Amino acid sequence: MIQKNSKTIYSDSSERLITWILFLGLLIYAILRAWIVEPIHDEVATYFHYIETGEIRGGRSLMDANNHLFNSWLGNLSYRWFGEHFFLFRLPAVLCFCLYFWSSRKLTRNLNLGIWGELCFVALNTIPWIFDYFSYTRGYGLAIGFFMAALFQLSVWLKAKHTGHLILLLLFLYLAVLSNLTYLVTSLILCAYVVFIALLFAKKIGIKALVFHACLVIVFCFSLLPLIRFSFELKEAGALYYGSLDGLWWVTGKTLSRYILFYDANWLRIAYLLIGFAGAIILFLQWRKESWLNFLTGTSFWLCMLIAGNIFAILFLAKVMKVNYPEDRAAMYLIPLSILALTVLFVRHKFSRYFLVVLLFFPVSFLAKLNLNTSVFSPDDRMSKAFYEAATKDLKPNETVSIYPIQQLTYAHFERTNPDHPVKHVGTLQKDFQPGSDLILTKTTWLFPKDDISAYKVVAKDPASTYIALRRKIPFKQVHLFDSIGKTKQSDEEFILFYDGPIRPEWRNKQIQINLKGDWKTDKHLNDFNAVVSTNDSSDVNLRYEYQNLRWYYGENVQQFKLNYPYSAKHFLSEESRLIIYIWNPERKHFKLSRPTIEIIELK
Repeated sequence: MIQKNSKTIYSDSSERLITWILFLGLLIYAILRAWIVEPIHDEVATYFHYIETGEIRGGRSLMDANNHLFNSWLGNLSYRWFGEHFFLFRLPAVLCFCLYFWSSRKLTRNLNLGIWGELCFVALNTIPWIFDYFSYTRGYGLAIGFFMAALFQLSVWLKAKHTGHLILLLLFLYLAVLSNLTYLVTSLILCAYVVFIALLFAKKIGIKALVFHACLVIVFCFSLLPLIRFSFELKEAGALYYGSLDGLWWVTGKTLSRYILFYDANWLRIAYLLIGFAGAIILFLQWRKESWLNFLTGTSFWLCMLIAGNIFAILFLAKVMKVNYPEDRAAMYLIPLSILALTVLFVRHKFSRYFLVVLLFFPVSFLAKLNLNTSVFSPDDRMSKAFYEAATKDLKPNETVSIYPIQQLTYAHFERTNPDHPVKHVGTLQKDFQPGSDLILTKTTWLFPKDDISAYKVVAKDPASTYIALRRKIPFKQVHLFDSIGKTKQSDEEFILFYDGPIRPEWRNKQIQINLKGDWKTDKHLNDFNAVVSTNDSSDVNLRYEYQNLRWYYGENVQQFKLNYPYSAKHFLSEESRLIIYIWNPERKHFKLSRPTIEIIELK
């Protein structure tokens, strides 16, 4: 029975009923989102780079912060057993929502804060931005679920000092770090805190149990070493590019505010400082009233310790090691910590506790943001199936498609799974609007007044993502300038050449399209199999390098396919003197290429 001032708030049976109704409602919503909402760019990148290839650590694995190790391993396991299905890739995140929900339920209930504890619990589970990640195949949802479970186990261990709770605490912390490396610092802080508390209560714990505690902590620390080494490898590879060194408020505080409060005015940092100062005063008064042991094992202390410790670590890493300040989701763990700390501190005084009414913002905003088609974070990273189908309807094989960079993987995934396109329509990257393609996929936010789109008509538009598809009103007239049909070859060579020669005078000052064609056979899985178009200057310095990985379009299991890559070359610059077109086969897969053809066409 939850009580406050010795008065029953509501009965145990009512509490259980309300909790289960809330849980089932949120779980159904998470499942529906995992099933219905189209994957964002980062999810497709995880699938293409790690889940499909299985190259997660070492070898030819891509060094990128997108690689959340535990998520990648679980996704690859699901892919090997059941094939490609994003719902199954997302299922671990849904399950981690269950862990997050019930851990936060038990943690807040054990605090005995009455109605304010209930409000804290509801707030923790109705943050729209964080909730979105429980339906993504990303490590953030997994990590915060394990993190909340670790916090609950910590609170129980501090009371009982039982070894079993310490084992679960360290296990959940390790899984959190394995899911997302941003929890490394938090895990090390908690590890040091556990050692400190264990030494303080050495007599109560007992010598044998204390030795076992020490062994557990040592094993845990050693298990983190490969993950710490991996984080340094990412830094050395330049893969920790997310965020910047512009400042704690400008990178971390402002972006967290934007996605949590949907507002990021600069005056908020003053408000946060005042709230933090008030919390520090309350914590100081609590220390004056309680014994040292009670204070150091109290929830208020360790929550504030985690927040202050992480902020200090963020500043140290940025100032000393030049690691970027964490931006938005890389600092997600600060949000539940802040909500919990705000509650346990402000509830102690009859006036400050009414400030906690602000927590109602989260369930209200959650209801306002309910949807099954978009997300709080980066809605412009998602291409809907309806948009793709409308954009590519009646697209002819030799017509060119230009794609805004963030759209290329989601477009390739749709193209791969389109049964009406047995010959996949490989796109070309184009950030700025240039009227040289038959179909241009871009964003309304990337079209400017200077851009003349009069030759195009809008064939698809998605307000949720700001995506827009522009199609030529009148098709280009094509004039053939050059064509070549090569001989059939079987080989495992790394570079499969289509053309290597000068850019001819008659190709200059013209709108150019290049068509690559050929029939491919291979008896191996594809991984990196890239169609490359590059140009060099007269000193053989590279000026243009554009590629598309054909596996993104055809899948790793394809053993025979027809290549038809209409590449929009636009205009050759005066400095470009040499054109090189080839397939890069870095893994030297054995292949047979029949009828390799290149066509260079002027568009009028």
